[in-house]
Amino acid sequence: MQALRTVVLHIGWPKTGTTTLQKHVFANVKGHRYLGKTPFVTGANKHTFRLVHALAYASAECFHEEAEALRSDLARVETERYGNVDDRTPAIISEEGVLSSLLKPSDHQHHGYSTASLSQIADRLLQLESLWKVRFELLVSERDPMEILHAYYAQMYHVFRTFGGLKSFQGYIRTGTSGRPGHDLGFRYLQGAHVRDTLVHQFGAARVHCIPMNELFTDVRVRLSAWYPAFPDAAIGQVEGENKRSIAKDVKLTHLRPVWMPKARFRLIDFLRAVRAMHRERYADHSKLEVQVVMTDGDREALSNFFRSGA
Repeated sequence: MQALRTVVLHIGWPKTGTTTLQKHVFANVKGHRYLGKTPFVTGANKHTFRLVHALAYASAECFHEEAEALRSDLARVETERYGNVDDRTPAIISEEGVLSSLLKPSDHQHHGYSTASLSQIADRLLQLESLWKVRFELLVSERDPMEILHAYYAQMYHVFRTFGGLKSFQGYIRTGTSGRPGHDLGFRYLQGAHVRDTLVHQFGAARVHCIPMNELFTDVRVRLSAWYPAFPDAAIGQVEGENKRSIAKDVKLTHLRPVWMPKARFRLIDFLRAVRAMHRERYADHSKLEVQVVMTDGDREALSNFFRSGA
């Protein structure tokens, strides 16, 4: 029997250096074919957005149709980039939206709290393995959950501010830790090794590779060989240049030096001045485009208690 094709699927949490990996690393891994996501090129990522929809949001009735359409999309992308489809060569796909769909509201569903669940995502990945005749290996980049929520809120502020109770970071934390029906923001998926344990249960420990962000980026290098032996360590360029690139992206924050302000008001004044016109056109006419991200000792305690509780 012909061996199943290996598809390395990177589904790291948002704000864990995913863009850096997509731009500087995955496309350059020898012996693998990188099929996306491509940072900053929206039109080139329709297939990875479709992957998120198929795994997290599509109805059960539409899933098989979505899976077939997605397989056609991936074949087209591979042919455009490499000239053919080669089932003997491992492929890499990266899409942080798979896990960010669990944090709500998500960028993939602006109109309300999403219904994405980790158990459904894992189950549908197993179904895709059968339908596509592939073998997934899952890469999950991780980070301190408080930092993820802090950076994710700043990035998603243009969405959160349209929801009652989420216009401030304190309101976001109160809602996410309240446990009220209909107000689930997905914080529980950041507890301990929740995601890792669920994926290991479904796929086995040999196929799930996790690493904290602070171990992934060291001395301006991406160190992949420790958590996925087939990937060599790779240089990602000069730190200042990378930071300059990162803070220039829409509403995202720097990856290699995440902005962390425990008590002070969060401001990116120079950055916001540069994108003021764009934000006015895309979202609203703000007199001051400043993302209100403040974490007090009380907020930190509330989150710590929530993550320890296993709620």
